[in-house]
Amino acid sequence: MGRISKIYAKIANLRPSGFWPGFIIGLIYFSYIFRWYWPLFPLTNLGIESKISSFFLILFMFSLSVLGTAFFWGLFSFFIIKLIKKNKPLIIPLATGGLFVIVEYARAWGFGFLWIGGENLFGPHWTLGNPVYLLSSFPFVLKFASVWGIYGIDFLIIWILSLGFLLAGGVYKIRSRIFLINIGLLFFLFFLTLGLSVKIDSASKMTPIKVALLQTKIKSKPRHSPDETLEDYAKKLEMIKEASKNIGKGLIIFPESSNFSQFMFNFLDDESIKKFFDELSSDELMIIDNNILSSEDGNKSRTLFINSKDGISGFYDKQLLTPAGEYLPQILKFFLFALREKPASGYSNLTQGKHSELLDYEKIKINTIVCSETVSPNISSRNNSNLLISLQNLGSFKGSPIIESQYLSMLKFRAAENGKYALLASNFGRSYIIKPDGKIEKMTDFSGYQILTAEVVPNDFRTWYNKLGDLPILLVSLMFFGLSLKRLENDESN
Repeated sequence: MGRISKIYAKIANLRPSGFWPGFIIGLIYFSYIFRWYWPLFPLTNLGIESKISSFFLILFMFSLSVLGTAFFWGLFSFFIIKLIKKNKPLIIPLATGGLFVIVEYARAWGFGFLWIGGENLFGPHWTLGNPVYLLSSFPFVLKFASVWGIYGIDFLIIWILSLGFLLAGGVYKIRSRIFLINIGLLFFLFFLTLGLSVKIDSASKMTPIKVALLQTKIKSKPRHSPDETLEDYAKKLEMIKEASKNIGKGLIIFPESSNFSQFMFNFLDDESIKKFFDELSSDELMIIDNNILSSEDGNKSRTLFINSKDGISGFYDKQLLTPAGEYLPQILKFFLFALREKPASGYSNLTQGKHSELLDYEKIKINTIVCSETVSPNISSRNNSNLLISLQNLGSFKGSPIIESQYLSMLKFRAAENGKYALLASNFGRSYIIKPDGKIEKMTDFSGYQILTAEVVPNDFRTWYNKLGDLPILLVSLMFFGLSLKRLENDESN
């Protein structure tokens, strides 16, 4: 233990003093989080056939993501070591929690700047790697998210860890007044959270709706052979017919990049399409399908809302595009130039969507979240929807369970934050029905072509987080961090 303390002291004193402990921990942690980059190898979906070029490009993206995100944890340890030395013991745990929230919020912005390009959406969207997501299996943590969001849980975790360190270091004693005040505040927060969170099921008065998630398994690549396309389309035809029989009336949901309707519109005339949908069911069905479509201002990842009786009733264009997968960041353009590589002609360099329409079906407002948009609490909580639908495509990752589990954890939090059912239709992964409390209600047995049906209950209830977002916890964090800075400033002036 003494040797570890000496090594830590040497690292902590390296200039800039205090930065390196947090940075090194961040390197280890984010290397674990971003290991899903490696299933992308080789990058044939980007049109790069050379395995050597693929390896170095993935290594570059992985390293930049890890270093860029670990930098913020280095800033956290840099500031906190200085604040601990100059502040009163009472404020240290609260100031530490507040600083971590500020750093994590800044990191959610920073990832977008790291991969800056013509089509990225700036904002606190990229919450990938937030430690809270590791706790998605704990019901109380999800309940806490419905009131305070992920940053409120960050604050709580760091607060508790700080208490433990101060207790272990002898700064606090178990029976000391300062320690008991902190424990009292934690209990107060616990009961306040229970009081502010309600049982969603009892609050809903909306009509249940039947849904069918059509799960697929087709690889992501610039071009598919005619045989691959026809085989995939035939399987989707069988599934949509079977799903319509199973649910009668309701929602049929395809995953991201399904392109079912695009194929149909390209090869069938209007009369044949109308006949197909008329024969599909005597009841009204709403089909949700995602396509890559051309528009006046570029290619879009467009989700079409197709009424089986009235045709296309609306659409949503994806806003938060995936770096490298859907647009090329500036830094990758330079790196590809250095490798003397360029994306294949079939690579989809998409344009950021501006059209964020909700689907209004049977007086139910449905918020569509397309794949990478799951990382953003802001996008999932927009427009006071009654139901969340997530369309996912893991074809580029070859169905990697690493990225699948991380996205599932994030979607569970999105459901809990908003108190809404979340439906996940996946390509190359499993599909899920997630309850408003963030618990899994139903899921497919394995990845591959399957149908998952259920009856879900939308609701118009708004959680405290849905009403106020991250503003309360950000204000609290800034307050405690500001008080600690004020104390530091006073000490230095004296």
